[in-house]
Amino acid sequence: MPLVIVQGGTIQCSHQGQARLPNGDMRLSVSGNGAVTAGMEVGISFAPGSPTVVAPCPFPDPKSGSPSQCTATMAATDGSSSILGVGNLPVLLETASGLATNPGDPAASWSVADAGQQLLSVSQ
Repeated sequence: MPLVIVQGGTIQCSHQGQARLPNGDMRLSVSGNGAVTAGMEVGISFAPGSPTVVAPCPFPDPKSGSPSQCTATMAATDGSSSILGVGNLPVLLETASGLATNPGDPAASWSVADAGQQLLSVSQ
């Protein structure tokens, strides 16, 4: 069973940029970190200078060669629990993924690099 993602968990873009998830819902917590529910993953940037960036997106624009970072995550298209939720929203699991906005790469996506905890797992 996949792990539940919690605040402080790490997501990565398809170019290996990484960012921490800044929010979680404390009504369900694991080791003091709130569970990430559907919607909390939206708008995370992998661009340098963004407050949650661990490693900036290194993608070079194929036309110019200049940096073209993933600037926002979109809602997860996969990896929401069908049995565990908080406040009528499903929690996201380590299998979560979705699209990312990148002007130089329309196929950019994101996935989970680290759920942020090792104790709570659940069925999708």
